[in-house]
Amino acid sequence: MNPKIKKAKEELERTKAKIIELQALAPQQERNITDMENTEIVRLVRSANIPLDDLPEFIASIKAPTTPTPAETNTAERDIRDADGDFINNEEDNDDV
Repeated sequence: MNPKIKKAKEELERTKAKIIELQALAPQQERNITDMENTEIVRLVRSANIPLDDLPEFIASIKAPTTPTPAETNTAERDIRDADGDFINNEEDNDDV
């Protein structure tokens, strides 16, 4: 057999063996990462001194979408005046700035 072909096949076998080894290692690494993330979450919650009974409500309040006020929804469209009463976000009036 051609030595180059033989060498290429041997390299392929080593590569396949390494792939199998890494595929076996990946799930453990994923579990380790999840464990570290969970530990960090517990540490943060405990540092916030939130009673366990209040935790579900607290998390729900964070997840709940907030409804913006009308002023927040169209801020870019409103004319905002500075202390002197001049418009500060009207493109036509900002030429002298």
